[in-house]
Amino acid sequence: MSSLVENYLITQRIDDTKKDVRSISVQVAPYLVQSDATEMYNIVSQSSQDLGGRMLVLNDSGIVQTDSFSAMNGMHRTENEVYDILYGKNSTSYGFHKIPDNSGDGYFWAIYCTASVINNGKTIGVVLYSSSIQNVVQETENLRLQMLWIYLIACVIIFLCSMFMTNIVTKPVQQLTNAAIKISNGDLGSRTHIKGRNELAELGRTFNMMSDRLQNMDKQRSEFVSDASHELKTPLASMKILVESLLYQDHVDEGVYKEFLADINGEIDRLTGLITDLLLLSKMDEESMGLNVERIDLVSLVKKSVNALLPIASMRKITVDLETPDDLVMECDALKVRQALNNLIENAIKYSYDNGYVDVRVKRIGQEAQVTIADKGVGMDTEHLVHIFERFYRVDKARARDTGGTGLGLYIVRRIALLHGGRVEVSSKDGIGSTFTLVLPVNQPKPMLPDRKMGDKQ
Repeated sequence: MSSLVENYLITQRIDDTKKDVRSISVQVAPYLVQSDATEMYNIVSQSSQDLGGRMLVLNDSGIVQTDSFSAMNGMHRTENEVYDILYGKNSTSYGFHKIPDNSGDGYFWAIYCTASVINNGKTIGVVLYSSSIQNVVQETENLRLQMLWIYLIACVIIFLCSMFMTNIVTKPVQQLTNAAIKISNGDLGSRTHIKGRNELAELGRTFNMMSDRLQNMDKQRSEFVSDASHELKTPLASMKILVESLLYQDHVDEGVYKEFLADINGEIDRLTGLITDLLLLSKMDEESMGLNVERIDLVSLVKKSVNALLPIASMRKITVDLETPDDLVMECDALKVRQALNNLIENAIKYSYDNGYVDVRVKRIGQEAQVTIADKGVGMDTEHLVHIFERFYRVDKARARDTGGTGLGLYIVRRIALLHGGRVEVSSKDGIGSTFTLVLPVNQPKPMLPDRKMGDKQ
């Protein structure tokens, strides 16, 4: 850049000087023919003052005829710029010379510019003009130094900005990498702490959300394994105690044998029910739950569930009151909905008082089908309502064991409702009873079909 500026300034100086020197050569031509040194001196002296340099008029032999400084008259000049005019047949020429200054301690740069003096088409002399261009050289050098400093400062600023930006970008990435490594090594509590509102901060928050879910899933898995192990162990421990009592007693009455065997049979039923529920949960998780959707009459499905559970209700003289419309056709997985209905109605019967009653109502509201099961049984406090759909949660564990509950029934009901895009609503008061409402959409959303390509058969 500094070289371009220097070339531009010098080129401008040369062009301007050439014009001035050519103009002067025209003025002195008639006086050089007449050898009128006085007039030539007047012209070059005035021009030198105007241009700020030194001017010589030479004849065709290179001898100085007039010097604006009156110091070189009669001297022979041998500069290349003079020879270019006298022997090179050029009309103008220029060159640069390094000249010692008056103090003798240094040098300065000067430009020599020559133009031919012509008379009748013949070169009869040369006008030589010399002027210092040290100011141009100095200004260019100053510009070069300034640009060098600007360049160095810009490099430093770019380097610092790069380091700063690199730290901004790489530090969050390093945090994410370290957190991911810790999680892969089993430390699910690892989190990132990336602040801001940019994409990396959003990625960090998403990563933390994923870590929370992983940690929660791991916690649920551990709790599930612990609870399942405990639930499986309890009936086995009871059966072991009963069997050992029979083994280590002699001459046990037949009635005692039957009583113990009946208890063992009950524990086996509990164990079988628990295993069945666990298998159902496992299958639901593995399928992520695919639904076998078909159009069914919900009223008919509810009636089948009620009829299947009437023997249990009649043993305790519990009346099941069913109120339904004539029909309610909907799309659902009939087996899974039947499982949910069985769990809700069976719970209502189990936790009702003897000689009580259970109300089952079916209705359609807009695009939703609702099955409401209400009992006037033991109920529960409000504090339990947020937990009753969790795995193995029981309001009263002792009471649940007496009724054969596993703590999985309501969890399964909620999973089935969510799979259908529905929900389960509950209200309850301790000692008054509970009301569960299974809400399902009448129509299931249709799966997206792949676009047909050109050439596919219709």
